[in-house]
Amino acid sequence: MNTQASRLIELNKLADLGNKSPSSKIISVCSGKGGTGKTFFSANFANQLSKLNQRVLLIDLDLNFSNLNVLLNHTSTRTIANFFEQSELLDDIIFSYSSNLDLIFGDSGRSDYPRVSREIIDYLFISIQKIQHRYDFIIMDSSAGADNLVIHQLKKSDYNVIVTSPEPTAVMDSYVVVKLLVENDSSAKKYVVVNKCIDPEEGENAFMNLSIAVNHFLKKKIDLLGFISQDTSAHKSILNQELLLNFDNDAIAADEIYRLAEQFITIAQMANNNQPG
Repeated sequence: MNTQASRLIELNKLADLGNKSPSSKIISVCSGKGGTGKTFFSANFANQLSKLNQRVLLIDLDLNFSNLNVLLNHTSTRTIANFFEQSELLDDIIFSYSSNLDLIFGDSGRSDYPRVSREIIDYLFISIQKIQHRYDFIIMDSSAGADNLVIHQLKKSDYNVIVTSPEPTAVMDSYVVVKLLVENDSSAKKYVVVNKCIDPEEGENAFMNLSIAVNHFLKKKIDLLGFISQDTSAHKSILNQELLLNFDNDAIAADEIYRLAEQFITIAQMANNNQPG
């Protein structure tokens, strides 16, 4: 890591800014495995929040298998890889998608993608602190899985939204994510979204199995944010490389994501109201 970033981290420590933002606004969306619809949720959740007059920055943290640019049919020459290489500042790689929604794209297909360390993740959070006043929510679409760097990122966030699906393997992988967070003393608030549900009962059963395991083995409680149906329109929106709300505003999944966004705004407002002045 170069001197500039190291110096910034040292200055941050001296200023005693801490790991958390002044108000609860950093959301890391994660999953224990690929294929749960994590990026689909992140993009559509961010878009729905922006439609509810929230200023949102969505960051794709995938350095070599980015999906956000594919999902939105957008090519960007400036990506999160440029920031991690320290050839660009965070402000320089922000793309204005709509009036309330900004994006930072990940990267794909590079053999020389930058190697990320805990120090680099710290540098990212310090840089976010410099611009966070411009946003109501900053959403990070994490890499799939739960290696040490992902756990470090999740731990430094205000909220972790774990996207799973009803399959037992996906539920088990979500449990592993929670277990690693608990073992690393994470204080981030944890919520679960069950995606690709055939019906509400399937989603309820998946969450119940996860919740029982977390409570029994980890002695912790995890909260449900909600369910998203396995919707034909959602599938078609992905094929058409459009956000669901833009593709079919009347889709069942679009309405469900709208309600999740409304609920999350209320959760964040309550958390901020409960913080010391």
